[in-house]
Amino acid sequence: MSFRAPRPLCLAKSTPLRRTWAPAGGGPIKFPKALKRRGLTLRPQVDVRIAGVAYAQRRRRRKSGTSTVPRTPLKMTSPTPQKGDKRLLEWDRWRELIPRLIPTYMQLLQQSNNLRSISRDIPSPCTCMRGRSLQVTVYGFDGTRDISVCSCCPAAALLLNGYFPSAPLRPSVAFDIGMLEFARELYLRSSLNRSAFAAALDSYLQGLGYPIPGVERTRRKLAKACRYYALLLVEADAFARRRVALLCSVDGLDEAEDWEDDGVEESLMEYLRSCCPLCFALSLLYSADVIVCLDACFTQKRRTPARGTGRDPPFRHPRSVFLTEEELRDAKHLVESARPPAAPSAAANANDVVEKGMKVSESVLNACSDSFKAADENRNKASPTFFSDTGLMALLCRHDRVLWLANVTTPGEQQFYAIALILKLFKSIPCHMTVGILYDIGCQLHRSCVKWDFIPDFIDRIIWGISVFHAYGHQWPCQLVYHPRKCVGFGLSDGEGCERFWSSIQGLIPSLRVSGYHQRILTLDFQIKFLQENGLAELAGWLVRKWNTCQRKKSDAQVTLVESGLSLEELEELWEDQVKVQTCPLVTATGGLAKAAIKLILELTEYQKSITKEIDSLDRLVKAGDVDVGDAVERRAILVGQLENTTVQIRRKRGELGVRERANLKQMESSQYLKLRMQARALKDRLQSKLRDHKFELERFNRVYSQSTASERRLTDHIKSQVSRHEPTIVKIAQRFNKLVDDLTDLIRKRRAPRHAIAPKQVDRSTLFSLGIDDPIWNDRGLEESDLDVPRWLGEDEVQTSIAAMLVLNRCEEEECYLIREAVLLQSWYMAEWEQLNHAVLQSNSDFRYYLERKRGRLVCLGALWRETLDGTGVGEELDGWGPSEQDFASVLATSTGVGMAGSPADSSEVSEASEGEEVLWEMEALHLGGDSSPYHSDSSSDEGTLHPPAKRKRPF
Repeated sequence: MSFRAPRPLCLAKSTPLRRTWAPAGGGPIKFPKALKRRGLTLRPQVDVRIAGVAYAQRRRRRKSGTSTVPRTPLKMTSPTPQKGDKRLLEWDRWRELIPRLIPTYMQLLQQSNNLRSISRDIPSPCTCMRGRSLQVTVYGFDGTRDISVCSCCPAAALLLNGYFPSAPLRPSVAFDIGMLEFARELYLRSSLNRSAFAAALDSYLQGLGYPIPGVERTRRKLAKACRYYALLLVEADAFARRRVALLCSVDGLDEAEDWEDDGVEESLMEYLRSCCPLCFALSLLYSADVIVCLDACFTQKRRTPARGTGRDPPFRHPRSVFLTEEELRDAKHLVESARPPAAPSAAANANDVVEKGMKVSESVLNACSDSFKAADENRNKASPTFFSDTGLMALLCRHDRVLWLANVTTPGEQQFYAIALILKLFKSIPCHMTVGILYDIGCQLHRSCVKWDFIPDFIDRIIWGISVFHAYGHQWPCQLVYHPRKCVGFGLSDGEGCERFWSSIQGLIPSLRVSGYHQRILTLDFQIKFLQENGLAELAGWLVRKWNTCQRKKSDAQVTLVESGLSLEELEELWEDQVKVQTCPLVTATGGLAKAAIKLILELTEYQKSITKEIDSLDRLVKAGDVDVGDAVERRAILVGQLENTTVQIRRKRGELGVRERANLKQMESSQYLKLRMQARALKDRLQSKLRDHKFELERFNRVYSQSTASERRLTDHIKSQVSRHEPTIVKIAQRFNKLVDDLTDLIRKRRAPRHAIAPKQVDRSTLFSLGIDDPIWNDRGLEESDLDVPRWLGEDEVQTSIAAMLVLNRCEEEECYLIREAVLLQSWYMAEWEQLNHAVLQSNSDFRYYLERKRGRLVCLGALWRETLDGTGVGEELDGWGPSEQDFASVLATSTGVGMAGSPADSSEVSEASEGEEVLWEMEALHLGGDSSPYHSDSSSDEGTLHPPAKRKRPF
């Protein structure tokens, strides 16, 4: 048995060392019996405070460099200060160095003709007289070699010769700019894996006979060079953008001032214009609504780092799309301070009401909240124990272009992330703009904003909606109000841009799962900017495809309306009546319904008597000639109308109770039969309403097509999974109704019911969802005395089809306005960019001028593509004059044929891949709206957003 390690000395007076089983007086130690049985012995006690004993602490440092006693290294729970400071110090040096490398980089571009012919001359000796020579190993596809540079400015010297260093001050390794550019383009188009690239590079160079120190060293050096080279490119672009804006605002600068960075940040509106020219262009002549979509993704997680490692250096993109931590904290504080603690849930038998500011009842909103995981803020979608960053929430415009992202750190989808993104948007746009927001749980976010007053300054400028693909998870009354195909203002927007965006960055999931906090955000910024730049070329094609789809849908809807013979005004009235009836609160089956109905009848009877007395009094005054005859006739007509309405209400309420005119309501107030009958009637109304909603959801789904495609099968599976969520509630209501029918039958048999009382029929669960016209579910015998007329929107299939066609026609007309406006804004943005670049080119030095001319060349190519795509289409009829001359466009089209141009063979596979997804979405809309026209067309140019389940499609951003 060994002694414990000695404790460090302390200043306090210590007590003599003793065991718990040792005698207090310092006598002989008693040997434990358990140790004797095991054959163990104790060594004599020693005082470790005495310097002469074997176990004493020696505080004197050893002078010898070696030790004869091996030591066990201790595990450090936290990094040493030198290690943490080294990473931050390196980042600070890079942050200071990169802006100074921008002129050198632009000089390199000019001298090498855009990196085509880089001079590999040995750097000339430096004349600074204060530096020393550094030996740097440079890597390239053609091999490795060692060069010498001066230590005064090694990074600039290497960059001027076409190499980028792996360290800011004393680099030992540098990489060829062409190789880094190739690696950067490769990383943006594939999964991020620098280890594989470094291993392949090492193997390739070793095969050529070049000595390589090791794969791990190459990987670390390559990772740093790639990161800071990418930062150099974005900083150069940000510098050029600021300089162009400054040159356009003044009448020229001196050449010495041409490289000075004024540090002026661009406005939020300028940032939005660069994100999406179709939504936020320079022209303010068109102030139509901006449509955005919201969604969260919990697959983009980041694991909790090892204990004590801390965060990586604060890399940040100059035009980062991420909200700052401060903005998220402010939004969280706003939500938590405005929303009180959760109150106990209301009783299940409470009356259903429509909350203030909402259009659907409370029970419908609660049912939508229960059917969506995203609505449950307390639901853990990612473990906070294993993941520091649990996901992302995105805000995209209707053209699938990212506006902002929020880094999610909570286990669930908290509402303050969506509030932070909405606040950021409204603070960036003019005060006259209204915004349509499509969200998976848009009804719940609308409810919270109205109830707790989160954004009082902007709530009146928001139109709320739910995304198309998630609509079937909502209750039917909620779909009537929030579905973008039924809600005014959304056109043909589907709200599923976030799902397509998640699909475009899903390749980053493995690498970002283990990256640092700032490295993850920086990588996502690089990827998003790449997607945005590549997506610019697709904007004109997007407009044309949307226009063709809109015209086809509009034509089909017009044909349907002409064949029906119904006017738009009549259909509008029927639609308003349908929305009013199907969104009104349902009566809850409680025990007090009979008493409440009797009380209401008695009050209406007293009111009827008072009106009758007032009419008799008015007749006497007219007969006596005490009042003006004209006023008396007008007043009497009003009173007679009120009397007729009251009489109808009394008759209807008596019919609901099932009592005759002469029945004594006071005596029947405590009747058990009336109590159960009113409960059964309320349940029957609720059951019929649920089944009607179910019928409307599955109306087109039950039709049979001659062919079965993959799109139909995917759509069928999706609708089945969404609509089947509502079936258990319907079955439960039917069971409760059948139980009440048994109780009513028992009371009638025991003669405890009024004379001639009839028990209603039970509902057959086997045929509950068949929804036939002769099903017992529609027979109210025993519950309703008077027969009510079935509304046309419910009983006539032709009216239902016409209403759906009218809604499609309205949305297509809105979409036409959006597309024409967006085409004009696209041209306006292009002409403004062209004028700014031309003005800046004339006032810049040679190196910066060459950089701007490259940008101008890309802009000409982009304009040629847009103009060729929009010419001859309905959406581009009002466009004339883009800025560049016809010769510029002609030369670009001649040299760029087949390279990213419209109609090139390389695009055919993407079009065919997209058409299948468009077929899915159009079929879903047709099913939802109930149209009769077949959604399948051979036109491959039709477009509705290429909506696929996220894991089953891959679409260019």
